[in-house]
Amino acid sequence: MILSTNYHGFSEQWKALLKSGLHEDGWQWDWTSLATTGQGATSKKIMQAKVVAKSDGIWAASSLVFALNQLAKELGYSKEIVKSSFEDGDSFKVGAVLVNWKGPAPLVLALERPFLNLASYVSGIATATQILVNEVKRTCPQGTPRVTSTRKTLPGYRDVGVLGVCAGGGYSHRVSLSGGVLIKENHIAAAGSISFAIENARRIAPHGLKIEVEVRSLFELKQALRAEADAVMLDNFTPSQVKEGLKIISKARHSVVVEVSGGLNLGNIATYAMPGVHILSVGSLTHSVKTCDFSLLVQGVKKV
Repeated sequence: MILSTNYHGFSEQWKALLKSGLHEDGWQWDWTSLATTGQGATSKKIMQAKVVAKSDGIWAASSLVFALNQLAKELGYSKEIVKSSFEDGDSFKVGAVLVNWKGPAPLVLALERPFLNLASYVSGIATATQILVNEVKRTCPQGTPRVTSTRKTLPGYRDVGVLGVCAGGGYSHRVSLSGGVLIKENHIAAAGSISFAIENARRIAPHGLKIEVEVRSLFELKQALRAEADAVMLDNFTPSQVKEGLKIISKARHSVVVEVSGGLNLGNIATYAMPGVHILSVGSLTHSVKTCDFSLLVQGVKKV
């Protein structure tokens, strides 16, 4: 297990997403389920089912399981509807039973799709992250750079994305704009220069935040170092340019955190995992994720 999740801390966000899925589906007027199972949490038919993995991966939906049980209670079912022995960060193979379900048949059928969509999404992020983390560790075992996500997430899904990245052994970058000072190309244009941007940021930002500057050339890197940026992001540098940048950084008067970003993926990340690089940020972990393949299979239905 890589991440010990605070189930209660995430439950409200997960419940909101599950409720949104139910609302979009118009589940109260699911004529198919009404015709075959009865109505809602008061149905006399109790369904047993299991969620089975149809692909290998990393589990990251423990807090979603907790939230679904809380939501089921709000919808009128007093018992636990789902149980899982998997914790966030656990690996699974094809055929693994990830979650066991038992509850009123219409409720199980209504919650099936929102749950599967969210669980496969967050676990897909965790799976992709661990693949990259393992590749970086293999390439650079000494002083391994952190693999981080970016803010390239859909509104409302940022915490879900960060949770998946952490479960896969990665790290978040800035969870929000308030989580750090990152001076990028457009900020530099607004300020007039790198030095003015850093000076103004240092004047107004909380003292505990590092000031990072995105640089697009070795010339801009030297400017950022002269202004004593705490961290630099080498944006869209080639591996050889990163090596040149590291030589320049090694001569700086202060300690500098080095991040590499821009088009990193499984095919090229190893070429950037070199001593002196502290962070490898990968936008595709959240904006181009391939979901895990899960399926809910009914084991039986009985009347009570």
